[in-house]
Amino acid sequence: MRKKYPYFTCSLPIASEEDIYGVAKIISEKLVGGITFGGLEDYIYEEVPAVYINRSILGLEFVIQGYGGEKGYIVEVHSHPGNDAPDNVNEVEIDLTCYVASLLEGTEQIKIKHEQIVEQDYIIITE
Repeated sequence: MRKKYPYFTCSLPIASEEDIYGVAKIISEKLVGGITFGGLEDYIYEEVPAVYINRSILGLEFVIQGYGGEKGYIVEVHSHPGNDAPDNVNEVEIDLTCYVASLLEGTEQIKIKHEQIVEQDYIIITE
């Protein structure tokens, strides 16, 4: 029997009138205890503005990317690329989108784009 190794992923669309650093500050306070996002000048997504936390948090990396305004932002959480998967395991993807959405629900200055989540079949939302 092969062991299973989780690969965590989240791609949560949000809207906010805040700039990317304002959104990052809000997300940081809600999800990671105020750790600062940075790296806008690193162009990690080439032409799309993005900020990230430059360290592993519980084996995860956090990125916020997008232009804001009508286009909004995407909050991404993934297994950190520095994680070494054990040998002889099957990778199992675990989608955290619903969980992260529930943590951010009701946060002032952030609106979860539920309609886009449903369109992408990320999660089923019942209201």
